[in-house]
Amino acid sequence: MSDSRRPDVIVVGAGSAGCVLADRLSSRGLSILVLEAGPDIAVGETPAGIDGHSFFAALEEPGRRWPDLLAQRVVGQERREYGRGRGVGGSSAVNAMIGLWGEVEDYDSWERDFGCVGWSWRDVEPYFRRIEIPLTQADVGASSRVGAALFEACRTEGWLWHRGPYPLGAVGSDVGPAMLTRTPDGHRVSAADVYLNRARQRPHVQVVCDVLVDHIAIENGRAVGVVLADGTLIESAEVVVAAGAIHSPAILLRSKIERPGIGQGLQDHPSAPLTIALKENCSIDELAVTTLARFTSGFEPADLQLLPIDHLGHGNDGYGLLSVALMLTRSRGQITLASQDPHVDPTVDFNLLSDERDIAALTVGVEVARHLLDSPALQRIASEVFIDDVGTPLSALGDNAHEIAAWLKSRTGDYVHAAGTCAMGDPRQEQTVVDTSGRVIGVASLRVCDASIFPMLPRANTHFPVMMAAELIADRWQVTT
Repeated sequence: MSDSRRPDVIVVGAGSAGCVLADRLSSRGLSILVLEAGPDIAVGETPAGIDGHSFFAALEEPGRRWPDLLAQRVVGQERREYGRGRGVGGSSAVNAMIGLWGEVEDYDSWERDFGCVGWSWRDVEPYFRRIEIPLTQADVGASSRVGAALFEACRTEGWLWHRGPYPLGAVGSDVGPAMLTRTPDGHRVSAADVYLNRARQRPHVQVVCDVLVDHIAIENGRAVGVVLADGTLIESAEVVVAAGAIHSPAILLRSKIERPGIGQGLQDHPSAPLTIALKENCSIDELAVTTLARFTSGFEPADLQLLPIDHLGHGNDGYGLLSVALMLTRSRGQITLASQDPHVDPTVDFNLLSDERDIAALTVGVEVARHLLDSPALQRIASEVFIDDVGTPLSALGDNAHEIAAWLKSRTGDYVHAAGTCAMGDPRQEQTVVDTSGRVIGVASLRVCDASIFPMLPRANTHFPVMMAAELIADRWQVTT
């Protein structure tokens, strides 16, 4: 801000949604204050680890992920680190850079099954096309080991050429170079690079980093600002919480907002990892992800994804990964407060694979992956495939469905695509937290805009759907305020 007047809008979080909102709303003359818990990046001073090829290097940049955030993926598993992005750009500054839109039915279901009127595919497609983040086709070349081999194996099986970010639909299976959020010369482009850097050139935009929001200040049923962890009150006309599907519900819970759906409905894309010992190391200075494959379990179209990872970062350059992910998940978990102290991360229980349908679909994915791993292309690059961290070979898994299910429950992780904890929908439904404009039900001048508002995860990596949602909510802001 250029002066001490209260901002029109406080945006809590400078991730994929917050950056878009700051830019689009400020372009209309609204004064914006962006509050970010993590570090800033000065324009033109992006660290090499974030700017470069490897998301492993990006995650190692100081302060770029929540250091103490743990999560239980499947009931019975130990709690492990959950690698959410932190700082300007949020997860868009540390993710694997894959850009996907999801399937037509994802958004039609939002409108039809969850009461999200105005969020059908017909409604959201124009906002996907409005996104300004570039997508560049990865080079599946000599440096790629697992990705190139998977591409060859799938194409030999007759899989279609990858359709880029667009819906696959019911056409079967596709594979091809991943579309990544990079410039043609190989530099990462985060949401901050495009949207926030443009917004902060305006005199009525201020970005403050390394500050933690405790709760929303509410008076007479209206949000009047935010209270920081140190007790500082910052007033504003409106507040948008865009802190992600873990921390947005935590802020609302600490604010004593009485909607039973807050923190409920937690989702992520379950991912079963198969570790590949490489005959020849892949350079850790090259892209870790070059190829993407989508296919169906037979239960739903395009509900499975194969993600090959060519190296696992420093010290693990002799290993790759073939991740089998379920992109249409029915299991639900929850976020609860471990403490009222905002410095203490919430308790995260994904409850993945709690729905037997998810196990059945993911089992099909494992069988497809196992078949492809037997192909000549993958056999050329792999000396062994393991199903755990202690060197148990894939051959030990067997073909019994119960055995595969047990292994899935012990080893399944996530895609770091948390969503659903402040679900959008029909305001008359008890579990609905925000309406179709992102407004928190029962609290005026307060909105949520991030993956937490998704009533159901789309069949896509979440970066582009989140930006789409921010574009849509910003576009309809004046109409709905």
